[in-house]
Amino acid sequence: MKKNNWILIFTSIFLFVILGLIYDSNMIRSLDNSAFKFFEFIRTDALDSFCYFLRDFGSSKMYLTFAVIVLVYSIIRKRIWTGLSLIITILTARVVVSFLKDLYERPRPSSMYYVESGFSFPSGHAVMATSFFLTFGFILIVIQPAMMKHKKMIQFIVLLMIFLISMSRIYLHVHHFSDIIAGWLVGYAWYSICKNVFINLHERKQL
Repeated sequence: MKKNNWILIFTSIFLFVILGLIYDSNMIRSLDNSAFKFFEFIRTDALDSFCYFLRDFGSSKMYLTFAVIVLVYSIIRKRIWTGLSLIITILTARVVVSFLKDLYERPRPSSMYYVESGFSFPSGHAVMATSFFLTFGFILIVIQPAMMKHKKMIQFIVLLMIFLISMSRIYLHVHHFSDIIAGWLVGYAWYSICKNVFINLHERKQL
């Protein structure tokens, strides 16, 4: 693994740990409340429907469905481990999310627009969206090298999807903004770890 990758991974983990220690501080509470106020200001019926759609689109079941489709295609392309890497990444990310939520036990916002079970920190949707779409964007180029010429467009779409799904959680009042930031940090760190593990195994001809 390159030195820069280690630095980014440990920086993400470090920032997450710090955020986990201060999310109850006045500064973070003020940031969270400001985010809620902003989305209340722009709230419309159309945005309500769109955010509920993003809630369902960004579910673990949807990601697993997409991952299975990618796996089938990767088998056809004789890249089975490329497809398996996506499934393994999202399944293990789900385990990481559950562990961290139970560890921090942060209650969800009291003003939720629908009943969402479980704890709030970090945002599971943010973690899963980040780890899934970053991994998907990466393996898309691996399976289809011709897509390299569209790399910037793929990166834009990946980041846009992560952003929209994550912001919908604040809009629906099921997560604080700080939960989302934490989710991005965890999701990026986990994506980077899994990606580099699979790359290293491939280079050693163990996959």
